[in-house]
Amino acid sequence: MLDDLDRRLIEMLARDGRRSFASLADELGVSQSTVRARLSKLREDDVLQIVALCNALLLGHQVVRLLLRVRNLTPRSVANGLLGISQINHVALVAGSHDLYLEATCRDQPQLIDLLDEIRRHPGIASIQPIIVTSLAKDYTWEGLRGTAGQSISDPDG
Repeated sequence: MLDDLDRRLIEMLARDGRRSFASLADELGVSQSTVRARLSKLREDDVLQIVALCNALLLGHQVVRLLLRVRNLTPRSVANGLLGISQINHVALVAGSHDLYLEATCRDQPQLIDLLDEIRRHPGIASIQPIIVTSLAKDYTWEGLRGTAGQSISDPDG
């Protein structure tokens, strides 16, 4: 269970993931060892992941979103089967006219064609609707969980 200190750490790192333990500890009024232990536990529990993200479009890569319909298998089983494809960055089960939503990044169009062929060969795929991304107005919120519920992560009561 997350407490207020955990929530505040996550919020601070969402604003600037490069902050030092000393800087975080100073602002929170706790020791560096407390910050180190809390962050270690959050990472260990898969609550927090600290990574560097690149802008794939600026690197010249193809960014694609895929809407998939599934037949003869459950969407969850198809999703689990797609997890090992390296170009796929995001797999979600969705409600609506499609069963799965995928985000993928390919270095070029031939790799995108190979990816689509690989997905089509996967059991249970009824149809694929690719959406080629030409520019990104916003990709990540950088505000931790704040945007997900319309409230600050530090103030769970809103």
